[in-house]
Amino acid sequence: MIETENADKKTIGKEKAAAARAIAAMIRKNSEAGQLISEPEILRLAAEQRLLSPPAGDPAEEVWSILRQVVGQNEDLHELSAGDGSRHYYSSRFMTRAYALILLQKQGDPLHLIASIVRENSALYPRPVPLDIFTQPPFALGRQEVLNDLERMAAEEKYQDIMSTKTSASRVFLYSTLHLEPEHASMLAEWLDVGQFENP
Repeated sequence: MIETENADKKTIGKEKAAAARAIAAMIRKNSEAGQLISEPEILRLAAEQRLLSPPAGDPAEEVWSILRQVVGQNEDLHELSAGDGSRHYYSSRFMTRAYALILLQKQGDPLHLIASIVRENSALYPRPVPLDIFTQPPFALGRQEVLNDLERMAAEEKYQDIMSTKTSASRVFLYSTLHLEPEHASMLAEWLDVGQFENP
């Protein structure tokens, strides 16, 4: 009887170790593809792949417990919490925390995403950002979508600091008046778009 119990424990231990490897691989695979993976998605994939034998308890709770362990034991695996309390995961082997945070923000309000990126660049560097940066990964928004978002922002009080300037090459840059004066933003945009290439 004791031997049978020990054999069962070993089997469960091996099964959990295999499940942990599979969950870590899921997170890394998504990160390599430039995506976050959510907790519900991990639970769904774990169920589809039958990573665990039917347990006596709650299978979601079991996978969640293994997920906590996987993140705790692998330095490259990280958890991010969204504003709604949902949890998402990424591997720093394939993306930086900043990139992962942009992906997380992208799942929410695009107006907030655009404004936060523009304000951050205006405050920290300080520099305006080209509008077309939002059409490229990790943002990957359509140009018309960005233009529509800017129109909506212009009508909302909380985004009144987000302004645009156009360079002599007709490229649009965005900046925040909380951190940059309009003349300074225009000068920086011109330098970034034209001047630095003409004066290497």
